[in-house]
Order: sequence, then C-alpha cells, then structure tokens
Amino acid sequence: MYATVHQFRRSSGDGDEDRGTSRPGSLGGCVLAEIAGAAGAEITFWPDRDSAAADGGSAVYQVEFTGTAPGEPRFAQLTWFAGPRRQEVSDAGARAGRDRIWPAVREVPGAGNCYALVGEDNACLVLGFADSVEAIEAAQRAVMTTELLPGEDEALLPGPDRVDVHRVLHADLPAPVGDPR
Repeated sequence: MYATVHQFRRSSGDGDEDRGTSRPGSLGGCVLAEIAGAAGAEITFWPDRDSAAADGGSAVYQVEFTGTAPGEPRFAQLTWFAGPRRQEVSDAGARAGRDRIWPAVREVPGAGNCYALVGEDNACLVLGFADSVEAIEAAQRAVMTTELLPGEDEALLPGPDRVDVHRVLHADLPAPVGDPR
C-alpha cells in the first residue's frame, strides 16, 4: 500500500471537510486540520505506487507498517522524520516503532490505528489516530517511558523533526494489514 500527502493552509476552516479523499482508485484517506493552527493535511491511500504517483504533485510514501487499535479517529498526530536519512537510521527507527513503541502505544486507552509511511529518501511520516487529545498525550508519555531494546543504538534514533496534532475532519481509512499484534 502507498500513500500521498498533500499539505495545505486552511483559509477560514470552512469547507476543509469537502476536500475529500474518495478519489477514483484510492483505498481511502483522511483530511486533518491542525489544532490551534492554519495547517492541514490530506493523506490518501493507494493500492500501488503507480496509482499514488498519478495523484500528482504530492509526496509519495510506501506504507511500511500498520497497526490496529480500537480508538476512533477523531484526532491524529503526524510525526515527521525529514529525509534524506541513512538506511541504518531508517531501519533503526522502523525497528523501534514496530517492536518497542507500537506495543506500548496500542495499549493506551483511546489509541487508534497507526500508519508508518516511508519516502524514497527514507523520510518517514507516522500517522497515529486517537479518540481524544488526552489519548495522544498518554501515547506520547508511553513512548517517552519505553526503554531501549537490546541492540538498539540511541545514536541511530535522533527523534522526530516535527510533531503536529490535528483534528480529523474526514476519515475513510483502509484497514491496517499485517498488524504484528
């Protein structure tokens, strides 16, 4: 599965829900509005790279990880890791997310589905949903209190470049696949 990410500036907040994510051939998506800000994001999921690339003018990411949790998608956190990143840094981040961070986050009451998107330059965007801002805050605390796994090298885990919290204006999300739960 692939995803495209369109970032936009909200003018008045009206009509953002109408941006829509039901594009022909897509698997679904979401429209997000930054809390206390004018930024927004539209993420659309596609079955293959060609369909994603045909979306035009937006960043194309491969969905490298999906996780399932029962929280409703009312709020979302976008965690950005800018590229280019060395392959070993990307691999270390993927392992940390899959084996340490997701197991801690999925147990947080109100946590929802998660998608880790990786770009060609190893840029990464983690899209996590929750049913409340409090659940996002609890997930952040859970992440910060996990201990490194044996063999994890802290030097290869520099942390995100940016973290944004959004209200979910529209969500028609594809079911996560290959959840390691």
